[in-house]
Parts: sequence; structure tokens; C-alpha cells
Amino acid sequence: MLHGIGTTCTEYLARGIGMKCWVTYDFAKPDAVLKLDVALIYPLIDYLRAIASDSVVPVVRIPLTASTWLGVETNASKANMAKYPKFNVQYQDLIADFVKEYSTYGIVVILDLHWTDDDTDNAAMAGKGTTNCVTFWDSVASKFKENSMVFYELYNEPHRVTEDQWANGDASTSGMLEMLAAVRKHTQSPVIIAGYGGYAYDADSLVSLDAVLLRQNEKNVLWNFHPYMGPNQAGDSKKCPSGFESRVQQLINATDKPIIVTEFGQGCQPTEGGAEQCPGTYDGKAMGYDEAILTIAAKYSISWLPWAWRPMASGPNTKNCQDVNGGTDPAGLSLAHSTDGKGADFQGLWESFAKKASIASITTQWVV
Repeated sequence: MLHGIGTTCTEYLARGIGMKCWVTYDFAKPDAVLKLDVALIYPLIDYLRAIASDSVVPVVRIPLTASTWLGVETNASKANMAKYPKFNVQYQDLIADFVKEYSTYGIVVILDLHWTDDDTDNAAMAGKGTTNCVTFWDSVASKFKENSMVFYELYNEPHRVTEDQWANGDASTSGMLEMLAAVRKHTQSPVIIAGYGGYAYDADSLVSLDAVLLRQNEKNVLWNFHPYMGPNQAGDSKKCPSGFESRVQQLINATDKPIIVTEFGQGCQPTEGGAEQCPGTYDGKAMGYDEAILTIAAKYSISWLPWAWRPMASGPNTKNCQDVNGGTDPAGLSLAHSTDGKGADFQGLWESFAKKASIASITTQWVV
């Protein structure tokens, strides 16, 4: 089982130079302006190391933007790219420093293609225009090919894209199969993570792609879901815990691959209670949305990471209540402990679930 925490800010770092984003800035050296601030990541590493066991492997997720990695100019970041020479190389080196630190402590690193570029942000699918995401994965996998602790999440949240575009790509879309092939050019072992439509919340197409991968004898793939429930999902009952569980059951019955949740979260509802129109119970017990998702994950041997540890968090996120850090710690270096009913108490949930072994027996093994 993989249990861990997602992080954020590296996806929009190129347009936000100067913000608190795991780094210290040396503005006197424009060609070396970024340096990893290990003091910011060590508290996260401490949380993750503490849960490692024979049945739980700690994991962290790092969101990336392909245009930043490749050095493709965008409207959002072109000023910074011009100001700081070879910014894409600096960005690549920063990510490599993250990977080295986490790997040293036995923590798996999921490199997530979060955005094609920082103009379009969360586009419907990975792009293949000025910024080619097949080229991106070719470059990333080449850099980390010797590190089996690095996993590759091909695209964050596909949505409003046909199954053929998603799987095979076209003139403007990088497909899952060609991005997977770009990674496999360099390494056969590390795990590939893939989700489909509805913002990584669909099972039917994952079953279809599984048949293709089976013919290719492709192993080490995890199917991905992103269950959320807040104002943006109000009225969408399929995102409630029962809908999530039904999709999990569909994949388990139709494929032989493990499942991971690389993002989940609830809005500003209390830890104990309902979330939007979803009931505040699961299996006859009172519990909030995040707790229900974690309970289902334990039941079906699903790996998980919540969204997200935000390095600039200095208190509760009053906009969406989804930061997992920044509760009572003014420096944002501890898990949030919400007691006011505005968001999940992730400190409590972490203590209850992070070390918890799976209820179900694990029958699928990965080669790592």
C-alpha cells in the first residue's frame, strides 16, 4: 500500500517566482535563482517516514508543468523565463533535488504531469502542440530512469476528451499510450499511473485500456481516481462515497491492476458529517466525506494521497478548506487539525489511517 501526501506549487512556480514554494531564492544569481529549502520539506518527510512499515510505503506527489520543464515560453511565465537564464534547466534540477531527498528516506515520488502549460492550466488533456507532452515524458523518464522510486502519473485530470484521443492522441492531444511508450523507452520497471474522464473519475475507459495493456503485456500500471466533494461537485451524486465505491468495484472485477487515489478532498464541511448532498454515514457509521473515502480505500487495498500540502499555508484555507497543512502552525509545517467544522481534521485522519494496513488481501504485486 502507498500512503502519502500530495504537494502543490511546483506546477505554477514559473509564473510565481518569489512566492514560498519549497525554495530559497538567490536573486543575485539569475542563472541559479532556485535552491531547494530542505527545512520546508523535512517536516513532511518526518510525517511520511513515520508511517513506513512492511505493509505501507510512504509516497509524495509532485505536480509538474510540461512547458516549464521543456523551456517553452508561455504568456504566464515568459517574463520570468527571460529574466532567469535556462530556467527550465533550473526547474529540472530543483525537481531532481526533491527526488533525491525523498528517495534517500525511502519515500516513493510520483511525478505528476499536472498541466501542459501555465496558460491553459488544467486543460482537458495533455497537449501536443508547442508543448509536446510525449517529449516531456521522454525527457523526464530519461532523467530519472535509474531511480525505481520514481512513479509517473501521465496526466492529472483528463476531462471532456474522447476515449480515442485520451488513449491514442491526435494532432493536438498526447495520448496515454504514446506517453506511456515515451516513459518505457527508458525504463520498464517504475509504475505508471493513469486516470480517465470526469477529472480522473471514470472506470469504463480504464477497463477498455486495460485490455490494450494486457495485449501488450504491460505491467506496473495503477488506475487512478480523484474523488472530491465540495461546492464544485454539489448535485453530482456519483462523487459521493457510494458512487466511488461502485467504480472501485467495477475496476476490481474487470482488471488485475491496483488502484490509487492521487487526489481527494472535501469542501468546508466538518470532519464528522455530510458533504454537500452526500450522507454523513458509511456502512452504518457516522463519518464525513474524507473519512469515508479513506475507509473505502482501506477496504479495497487502494493507495491514496490527499490534496494537498501547500508550502505557503499559514492557517486554514478559508476558500476551499482543502489544505492538509497550516492548521495551528503559523509556519504551515504541520498537518491541519480543524476543530471549527470547516474542513476535515487531517491530523486526526492521518493518525487513524496512514499506518493502517489494508483490510483486503493484496493479490497484485508490482516490480519496483
